Amino acid sequence: MKAGIVGLAAAAFALFASPAAAQQQNAYEAGVAARQAGQPAEARRLLMAWLADHPNDADAMLQLAYADLALGNVDAAEAGFEAVLRQAPDYTDARDGLAAVSARRASPAPEARGSVIVEGSLSDLGGGARGWSEVAADIETAISPRTTIGARAAYYRRFAREDVELVGRISLHPSDDVWLRAFVGGTPNADFRPEVAVGGGIDWRVTHGNATVLTLDASYQRFPLQDVITVNPGVVQYLAGGKAWLTLRGIGTVADGGPLEVGALARGDFVPASGWRVFAGASNGPDTDLGVVTRVKALFGGVEAPLSPRFGVTGSLAREWRDGPLDRTEFRLGLKARF
Repeated sequence: MKAGIVGLAAAAFALFASPAAAQQQNAYEAGVAARQAGQPAEARRLLMAWLADHPNDADAMLQLAYADLALGNVDAAEAGFEAVLRQAPDYTDARDGLAAVSARRASPAPEARGSVIVEGSLSDLGGGARGWSEVAADIETAISPRTTIGARAAYYRRFAREDVELVGRISLHPSDDVWLRAFVGGTPNADFRPEVAVGGGIDWRVTHGNATVLTLDASYQRFPLQDVITVNPGVVQYLAGGKAWLTLRGIGTVADGGPLEVGALARGDFVPASGWRVFAGASNGPDTDLGVVTRVKALFGGVEAPLSPRFGVTGSLAREWRDGPLDRTEFRLGLKARF
């Protein structure tokens, strides 16, 4: 009994005689508690302090990776989970963390914050024809964790004719694997853009990890010269843990109750680093850019690059071969601000 009391006293003395060790232990525990309490920034600070003296602590590395994921530092979270698995290949929580990283990247849902995009384009039609031009502004904001609203105003100039199209939209995320969207818009005194437009779509994630997402969009547009119904089924396959994805989309269009015209689009996107994205693709199918259904073949590609944590720029180039005498080359440039 006496020996037990002496041992307990010695342990207590050692604890108080080593305040640095006690502080380090508290830093880890406090970091875990902060993360579980929804304070990932504070958790990250505490866990980084602990790991400075315990760089091989797999549990702390795991907790730090989850804190990074909560902060939106997806690349850092992925690196953290991979580092844990290099030390402990059977660590289930780390594998779950990598799955969460993949799901975050695969999610087609907008981020739970707002953005403003201003973009413009110039087109060369060749043959001495006057080029096309566009300027647009788009704003989007989350009104709840699962609901986002947005609006777009776009100015179009085609062959000396001008239209201004206005569109409002809403996106819903009713479950972890389903996303819904709808829009309504129109063009006052339209010359070639739709007088009325309404449509919607659904995304359904059918597998996780390198996710597979099935998509379906449909719309009705009343142009000055035609009424057009369009249906676009598709599939998106994510690769490399969500850093790359392939999109295949069908195009089905009916104008004024006439025959069904079909086409397809294929596109690839790749994220080499946080904030960066490159993409390229091709399409062959019906198009309504001039207000009447026209067969168009196209090749396109572009890049998105960060200017700062809140600002990014996008540039793209497209070449179109259109039924008729005029083909088109388009350059598009956009600036995105997040808030």
